[in-house]
Amino acid sequence: MQPEANMDPIYRITLPFRDIDMHGHMHNAAYVSHFEAAISQFLGAHQLSADFAPSGDTVFVVRKSDVTYDAPCHYDDQIEIAIDLAHLGRSSLAFRGEMRGAAGDLRASAVITWICVDRVKNQSKPIVDRLRAKLGAFLPKP
Repeated sequence: MQPEANMDPIYRITLPFRDIDMHGHMHNAAYVSHFEAAISQFLGAHQLSADFAPSGDTVFVVRKSDVTYDAPCHYDDQIEIAIDLAHLGRSSLAFRGEMRGAAGDLRASAVITWICVDRVKNQSKPIVDRLRAKLGAFLPKP
């Protein structure tokens, strides 16, 4: 799949002051927020945003966020996050991300799992075959 014009699949940001705690490190919750933004950018870059729009009968909700903190991030650090698809199940998918500093040093990694949910029944449901086929292109090759 081709990325949308001018859309970089790598999320890049200079960390703002709002993300910094009283110890001078980035808030733990801000890491998850940036990983989620990186997933959104990944989906857009691969023309998948419409498949995950929150207005349809099917929605995806976060089931689990697992973050490993390797080195602290600080105010004004330039970071980048690369995302890939780590798992595609019957009704779930998991994204894997790595957050790196400007020198390429690993700051944090995450696995964020989403569940496909029927909005009306509020129950998990299988990912539709059309979307499953699109997502399959992003799974790691064995």
